[in-house]
Amino acid sequence: MQSFFHRAVFVPVAALLLAGASVIAHAGRYDTDLPGAVDHPLISRYAGSMLYLHGGENYGPAKALVAGSKGVEIEQLEGKLTNRIYWAPAGRAPLEVFRNYEEALRQAGFEILYRCEEAQCKRGRVQDKIVRWVENMSWTGRGRSDGYVRRMFEYKPGFHYLHARKRSGADSVNVQIALRAGDNDRDNAGRVQQLVQVIESANIEGGKVSVNAATIGASLEREGRIALYGVLFDTNQAVIKPESGDTLGEMAAALKANPALSVFIVGHTDNQGAVAGNVELSRRRAQAVVDALVTRHGIAAARLQAQGVANFAPTAPNTSEDGRAKNRRVEMVVR
Repeated sequence: MQSFFHRAVFVPVAALLLAGASVIAHAGRYDTDLPGAVDHPLISRYAGSMLYLHGGENYGPAKALVAGSKGVEIEQLEGKLTNRIYWAPAGRAPLEVFRNYEEALRQAGFEILYRCEEAQCKRGRVQDKIVRWVENMSWTGRGRSDGYVRRMFEYKPGFHYLHARKRSGADSVNVQIALRAGDNDRDNAGRVQQLVQVIESANIEGGKVSVNAATIGASLEREGRIALYGVLFDTNQAVIKPESGDTLGEMAAALKANPALSVFIVGHTDNQGAVAGNVELSRRRAQAVVDALVTRHGIAAARLQAQGVANFAPTAPNTSEDGRAKNRRVEMVVR
């Protein structure tokens, strides 16, 4: 797994604060960062805040809100997840903290996909959605065990939310911020609670699961086709990567087990890039597979025909990296 967005530079939230801010709080568990917890390198905490909870996943699913044609909509995302919960210094209002995050993201070139302040969030029942999402996020150490995450945003005043995105080529980073006013207990009275989640696009290391010749043969007999994800290429390239060898060997074995079988080798791409370029790329990739089966495995060239269909036959939406990964594939189709 590799994340590709560490080149991005955020304006630190702290840089937008008024000078002379001070932390006024009682000593307690809300005044010292959780051991081992640090800010995400792409976005700072609001100056003077304490990092209460942290967690994340190397690759996992996430949800965020976007403005749609019929109002607020839920967008399904996935990638490298970084989750943080902070308590702001005492005396700061939720709107002040919210404005700092929003301005920092805008200055760093992010597009705001959805935002709501307290009244609008309440009308859209945004807080009800967020509390369920946060409870299901991955947390390290304290969190679910003390029931805190479950209660963190439930029916609290001063709730604000925003979701922003920045793209770099095919890669993207999403940031969602949710915050609310502090509780009334002695330790966190007047301290705004902030959820910061960063979702970075990441490439899954492929070639870890392969299908055997028997599976390929059975699928071709039953369905007339099979999608294969173990034939790998670098971005915009048509040279087969070495780790594709096992899948090519099983494709050849399936063909040898049924000498009367002839197939199309069909290349598919996602929707990134121009259609004409994707048509040519998918055709060249399919031809590379044909050439490998003929030269490396002795399959008669007359039994194989290369075709490229670009992104004309997706198996999943191209709106997420997960969907695009499913669409980048090689298929064997019975002729």
